[in-house]
Amino acid sequence: MAAVGAALALSACQTQSPVQTDYPYQPADGVAVDLGPVQLRDLVVISVGKDKPGVLSASVSNKSADAQRLAFALPQGQPVYAETKAYSQERLSEGSQVQLPSVPVNPGDVITLTVQSPAAPAAVVTVPVLPAVGYYSTMSPTAAPSATATP
Repeated sequence: MAAVGAALALSACQTQSPVQTDYPYQPADGVAVDLGPVQLRDLVVISVGKDKPGVLSASVSNKSADAQRLAFALPQGQPVYAETKAYSQERLSEGSQVQLPSVPVNPGDVITLTVQSPAAPAAVVTVPVLPAVGYYSTMSPTAAPSATATP
């Protein structure tokens, strides 16, 4: 009888605890951005320190029949650009790096970034800034920031 009582008491815990999958979350380091036919997933900035250049990293999917030019800008900053091919899915960081000239925070903090494509209105997102360690270790910014890159 004690076992039945204990089982009932312990099963009550489940009725008071919400199921974790009921809450939306980003299962990645970065954030998601939807720009019409262009979707970015796991968007992060890789930087070695405050006021140093930063590299953008994300998975970019273009479901349209046209190539898209993406613009990324910090508040009061000049935009940097990346091109994505029609009907493609690629890493933004493959090939040429897309760099922000100066990241105003240290790794571990977040920045506000405006992302825009010709096919959708601009999206303003809060993006994490991560250090160039682990699987981001090959993405340290180069000395000269880029203005345009192809993912």
